[in-house]
Amino acid sequence: MTERGWTLTRAALLVMVTVMLSPISPIWLVFVPFALLLLAFRSDDWLSVAVAAVVLGLAFAGSRPGGMEWYVPRAWSLIAGGAFVAVTAFTKLEGLLDRVLWTIVVGAAVVLLIGIVRPGVIEGVNWWMVGEIRQASLVAGNILEQLQGSADPEVRDRLQAAVQRWVGFQQDVYPAMLSLATAAGLGVAWFGFERLSGRFQSPRAIRDFRFSHHLVWLLIGGLLLLVLPLGRMAFQVGENATLFMGGLYLLRGVAILMWIGAAAATSVWSGILLTLAAVLLYPVVLGTALVLGLSDTWVDLRARLSRSSADHDL
Repeated sequence: MTERGWTLTRAALLVMVTVMLSPISPIWLVFVPFALLLLAFRSDDWLSVAVAAVVLGLAFAGSRPGGMEWYVPRAWSLIAGGAFVAVTAFTKLEGLLDRVLWTIVVGAAVVLLIGIVRPGVIEGVNWWMVGEIRQASLVAGNILEQLQGSADPEVRDRLQAAVQRWVGFQQDVYPAMLSLATAAGLGVAWFGFERLSGRFQSPRAIRDFRFSHHLVWLLIGGLLLLVLPLGRMAFQVGENATLFMGGLYLLRGVAILMWIGAAAATSVWSGILLTLAAVLLYPVVLGTALVLGLSDTWVDLRARLSRSSADHDL
């Protein structure tokens, strides 16, 4: 596959992550930041300005019949997109992931500030999000009932219980899921911006994925909030911090496994066999990836393996 083909594949994976994780419509997480990037950095190009105007016009024009369901996705996409533009324009951070992570921090700070000034707004947003998750669970329950047909009642009860547990979990951790989806959506928006700018440089290969080792303290802090008896609010903050960092460390571990796989695959067929093994043994692979991603904080596995390979070649 050509480099352009790999780049498009990585962009497609980011789109898939955005769609799978986002508790709101993923369209806003991609197109609004994309339009803001065009207005901020390509204001001298009439085509870019026109594209941005059309996108924002379609997003914000017309009536507002839905209340929270109209405001929340657009408000968060504006906060995240504006923060991403500001971090890109006013900091010296070059890596896309570093800018995306700082964007999440700035966006969370803005939401926290809004919560301090207008507590009722955050309560309303939380009520709406929980309602959306419950509505999705009802749809999923109806689909399960239709698929199960004449299945054993005990099996149906177990599936329904599993759906309810998943709904309860989602109600607590939707901020972390939205943050992870936003990170992926911003990556897609940046990819589209670079493509329209005539460059084809991002996103980088998954096997090169890494981030600052200092972020392990966010994971440690989240785990402490989970185990210390500090109340329901602290527990939910710990849940979200742990899930967000767990997602990043899982992807880091997957990157390490892909790096090892690329080094171990000596032919196309061996690469196919390794991929099939990873799919069939995905629970073991995901568990191993999480352990590798976390341990990479203290042991840079890819650097060590590269040095070992170089010494062996000598």
